[in-house]
Amino acid sequence: MDSQLTFWDHISELRSRLIRILLGVVVASSVAYGFWEKIWAVIAYPLTKQHLKVDLIATSPMETLMTSFKMSLISGVIISFPWIMWNVWRFLAPGLFAKEKRVFGIAFFSSIIMFAVGACFAYFAVLPAGLAFLATYTKGAITQNWRQGDFASFISQFMLAFGVIFELPVAAYVMASMGLITAGGMWRFFRYAIIIIFTVAAILTPGPDPVSQVMMAVPLCVLYILSIGICALAQKKVEKAEEAV
Repeated sequence: MDSQLTFWDHISELRSRLIRILLGVVVASSVAYGFWEKIWAVIAYPLTKQHLKVDLIATSPMETLMTSFKMSLISGVIISFPWIMWNVWRFLAPGLFAKEKRVFGIAFFSSIIMFAVGACFAYFAVLPAGLAFLATYTKGAITQNWRQGDFASFISQFMLAFGVIFELPVAAYVMASMGLITAGGMWRFFRYAIIIIFTVAAILTPGPDPVSQVMMAVPLCVLYILSIGICALAQKKVEKAEEAV
C-alpha cells in the first residue's frame, strides 16, 4: 500500500485515468461508427431471424443518423469495457494491501467475463423470446411498426442492463471476502431481495411493460441464489486463511 502519494497526486492520477478511459471510448466509438450498418444488422438479428411481422421504420429525417451515432457510442462502451476496467484497477491497486489486491484483481477480471456473459444471455436467450411475445401479442390484429431508434435503444439498453446485473455474483464475492456480508445473511434477506430485484428491474428496463421487467427480474433472482453459494465459498476461504495464521 503506497502511502507516499498526496491527495493531489491521487486527484491527478484519477484525472489521468478518466482521460484515458474517455479517449478509449471515443476511439472505440469512432471505429464502431465505420461499421454502423453491420452493428444495426446485429442489433436487429434477434427480430429478423424469427421472420416476425414487424416493420422497423424511421419517423423523422434525422432518426437513422442519430440512431447510428447512438449505436456507435454504446458499441464503443462495450468494446472498451476491458480497457475501462483495467484503468479502474490500475487506479485502485496502489492503495490496496496484498490480500485486497488478490480479491479485487479476481473481481475486476471476473467482472469483464460476467458482463460479456450477461450481454450474451440477453441477446441470445431473453431478447428473442421477449420480442416474439411482443410482436405476436395481438395475433396480427394490429400492424406492428416499431421505430428504429426506440428498437435500437431497447436492444442495447437491455444488453447493457443484463451485463450490469450479471455483476451481482462478483459483488457478492468481494463483499464476502471483505467480511461485509455472509451467506446466511443473504439467505435471510432473500424475501426482501425479491422486492428490490423487481424494483431494480422496473428501473433498468428501457420499456414500461411488465414483460421486459419480468424477463430481467427472473434471471436476477437466479443470480442472487448463485451469489449466496459464491458468498459461502468465499467465507470458507477466509476462514481457512484465518486458521492458517
